[in-house]
Amino acid sequence: MDQNSEAMGNMVKNLRELEWRVKIQSEELLNKDKKIKALEELVETLQGSPAAYKQRELETTCRKLQKQVAEMERFLADYGLLWVGEPSDHKDSEDSERDWMTTMKFWKPGNSLAPPEVDFDRLLVCLKDLSELVAEGETQVVPVSGGARFRTLEPIPLKLYRNGLIMFDGPFRPFHEPATQRCLRDILDGFFPSELRRLYPNGVPFKVSDLRHQVYPENGLDPFPGEGRVVGQKIHKIVDRPENADSRLTPEKFLKRLPKVVIRQGEVVDIRGPIRDTLQNYCSLSAPVPEILVETPALAAERQRSQEWPESSPPQQSLLRIKSEDGEKVFRLMMQPQDTIGDVHGLLAKARNQDAGTFEIFSTFPPVVYDDHSVTLQDAGLVPNAMLLLRPPRPPPGPHTTNPRPLPGP
Repeated sequence: MDQNSEAMGNMVKNLRELEWRVKIQSEELLNKDKKIKALEELVETLQGSPAAYKQRELETTCRKLQKQVAEMERFLADYGLLWVGEPSDHKDSEDSERDWMTTMKFWKPGNSLAPPEVDFDRLLVCLKDLSELVAEGETQVVPVSGGARFRTLEPIPLKLYRNGLIMFDGPFRPFHEPATQRCLRDILDGFFPSELRRLYPNGVPFKVSDLRHQVYPENGLDPFPGEGRVVGQKIHKIVDRPENADSRLTPEKFLKRLPKVVIRQGEVVDIRGPIRDTLQNYCSLSAPVPEILVETPALAAERQRSQEWPESSPPQQSLLRIKSEDGEKVFRLMMQPQDTIGDVHGLLAKARNQDAGTFEIFSTFPPVVYDDHSVTLQDAGLVPNAMLLLRPPRPPPGPHTTNPRPLPGP
C-alpha cells in the first residue's frame, strides 16, 4: 500500500512538471507568433516606403549604366580597342616610393585635355606659396613596411621647361599629357598635387628651376653643343630647337622610304597600301582619315529601335569599316549577319556612285578576296566587326605564276 501511494505521488509530480513545461512552451510560441507578425508588418511597410522606391531607382540606374558600358565596349571593339583598366596599386615599401611617383598610368579617353597655355609667372608664385606653407627641414611620420619612421622633409626638385617639367629625377613630363595637366591644375588652384598625397600627406616644399626659355629634347638627345664642320661647308650652331621639331621616325616618314609599287613575276604589287593599313592598327597616323557613314537597312532599323524601344537590347550586327583604294576615305556600314557580300557591294557602289564591278573587297590578315556575292557575312567571318580594303579588280594570274588558277572553259 505504501508503495502504491509513493508511485501515485511521483506520477502527480511528473504531470505537474509536464504541465509547467507545456505552459512555458505555449507562451514562447505565442511570443514568436507576435514577433513574426510584427516583422511581416514591417516588411509590408518597407516595401511601400521611400527606401524601397530609392532601391528600385538605384536598380534602374544600375541597369542603364550597365547598358551604356556595354555600348561603349562595343564601340571600342569596332576600332579594335579593348578597355584594360588601370594598373594595380604598388606595394607600400620604401624602395617603391620613387618608382610609384614615376610610373605612367594607362590612358583614359575621359582624361584627354587640350594642351594648356602655361602661365609660368603665376605657376612660380603658386609654387612659392605652397613651399612657404611647409617649413623646410621639418620632420613627419612616414609609413614604411613593418611600421613607420621619421623623415626630414627635403625640397622636391622641380624643373620647368617650355614644353614640360621634370619632378624628382624624371622622367620628363610634357604639358600635353593628362597627368601633367592635372598636376598643374592642382598647383594653380592652390593645392599640393594629388599625386604627392600618398608620400607627403601634409605637403612638401619645392625647389624650382625656371628653365622656361629652354625646350627639353623629348627624344632624349641634346642638341650638338659645338659648331660642326664638313669639307667645303659650314654648319651653324643650333641655338634652339623649334617647338614642333621632331626627329623621330613617324609612320609617314617610314612609308615615304618604301617604294610605292614593285613588279614581281610580271605583276604590279602595291607595297605602301598593305603596310599603311597594318600600321594604322597599331599606331595613329598624323592625318586623320575621314569616315563616311553609309545608309543601310540595318542602320535605319537600329535608329527606329533606339527611338521606339530604347530600353530593349540591340540585335547582333556586323559593323564594317572599308577603306578606299587610295586610303583617303573609310566607309562605315552597319549590316545584319544574314546580309551577303553582294549587298555590301551594292551599298558601296551606291554610296560611291560607281559600278560594283569597278572594285573588289579584300582583307590583308588573313589575305582573302570577298568575290562570292552569295556568301553571308556570318559565313564569311565578318561578324561582329571587320576592317576591309578596296582595290581595282585584278585579272587572274598569268601562266608563269607559282599557283595558277584554272582558266575557264570555251
